[in-house]
Amino acid sequence: MRKGLLVLSLLVLPTVLTGCIKGITETKVHPDSKDVTISLEEYNQLKSGMTEDEVWAIIGGQCTNTGTTDLGLGEAYKTVSYGCNGEGSLGANAILMFQGGKLTTMSQAGLK
Repeated sequence: MRKGLLVLSLLVLPTVLTGCIKGITETKVHPDSKDVTISLEEYNQLKSGMTEDEVWAIIGGQCTNTGTTDLGLGEAYKTVSYGCNGEGSLGANAILMFQGGKLTTMSQAGLK
C-alpha cells in the first residue's frame, strides 16, 4: 500500500509542480503595468536627473505607482515610487523613485 502511494506521488508531483510554475511565470510583479516592461538595456539608459517623461519614453509607457509621499512643501519635495515589470528571469522588475519630478533612485532585479 505504501509503495503504491509513493509511486503515485512520484507520478503526480511533477505534474503539480509544473502546473504551479507555469502559473507563476504568467503572474506579473506589478499587475497594473502588465503591458509595460523594462529590459536591462532600457534600464541602463536611465540616468539620475531624468524627468518622468524622459524615463517613460525610454521604457515605452508608465509603470505602476507604488507610493507617493507629499509633505505639502511643494513639488520639489514630492516623492513618487514606481514598480516596473521586467524582461528576464521570473520576477524580474525595477523600482524607480522620483523626487520633484526627477529620477533620483533606481534598482533592478533579474533584468536581461
